Amino acid sequence: MFSQIEGNFVGLGIELKADDDSLLIVDVIPGGPAAEGGIQPTDRIVAVDGRTTKELTTDAAADMLKGEENSVVSVEVLSEDGNRRTLRLVRRRVDVPSVVKVDIIDKEMGVGYFHITSFQKTTSRDVDSALWSLQRRGMKSLIIDVRGNPGGLLNSAVEIADKFISNGAIVSTRGRSSRENYDYMAHAPGTWRVPLIVLIDSESASASEIFAGAIRDQRRGTVVGVRSYGKGSVQGIFPLDVARGGVRLTTAKFYSPSGQAISKRGVQPDVSVRVTAKVPAEGDLAVAELNDGDQILKAGLQVVRDRLSQR
Repeated sequence: MFSQIEGNFVGLGIELKADDDSLLIVDVIPGGPAAEGGIQPTDRIVAVDGRTTKELTTDAAADMLKGEENSVVSVEVLSEDGNRRTLRLVRRRVDVPSVVKVDIIDKEMGVGYFHITSFQKTTSRDVDSALWSLQRRGMKSLIIDVRGNPGGLLNSAVEIADKFISNGAIVSTRGRSSRENYDYMAHAPGTWRVPLIVLIDSESASASEIFAGAIRDQRRGTVVGVRSYGKGSVQGIFPLDVARGGVRLTTAKFYSPSGQAISKRGVQPDVSVRVTAKVPAEGDLAVAELNDGDQILKAGLQVVRDRLSQR
């Protein structure tokens, strides 16, 4: 939990999931031990320290990959082409980027894009780096993708929203105790005024919904996609002196600038996209090519192009 908040952890630098009695590599963090060892996405870990993943539960195998910094773990890796190899990797501290896929995705119209994977302590710094990189490359409008983002730190979401909103409320929290009641407000200095699109889906939760809800309610940009998850609660982490752990307790609920509770409601996009529908329903974005590929991203691009062409 603290690793997610801090944006770093000790390990191999891989994202994996259980699949067919093995650990399927979903993503590899650049610069981590796994990347330096040549592990690629779609590879499979089939044994850890001489024990096969078939004889272990997937959780047990994943736990064996963890360990003390500078300790060594042996993994047997199976590639898609059937090649097997054994690697000895040194566990070390890995920084997890919270902003990825920074790019100009429409060079003619100068449409910038990046994906925020979580809201952690390093997110504000990562977003600043992405914004200035895109600015130098001719950004005229921006798409921020928070699809699949499970949330993270409330303060981090507020900081990111504050980069685009010049005044007014960003989010409010209300709890059982008055000490949990707080209104987070935007500040004008440092505001980016680039036209903004935010992409959400049903897995955008918590801090993602704070950010998307603020952008929508303050009319700072257009939210595109499907209704978000609806996790509108604030947790506090309380350390325990009697154990190397703590307790996470829900202490408040948060509300968007319009006063709407996010819990069990989610954020409703300005432009809804029916991902599985062949014909857009009334009120949906009528774009023919949405039937193929990344429909939500294509819808966001279409909104940007329509608005830039009207300027």
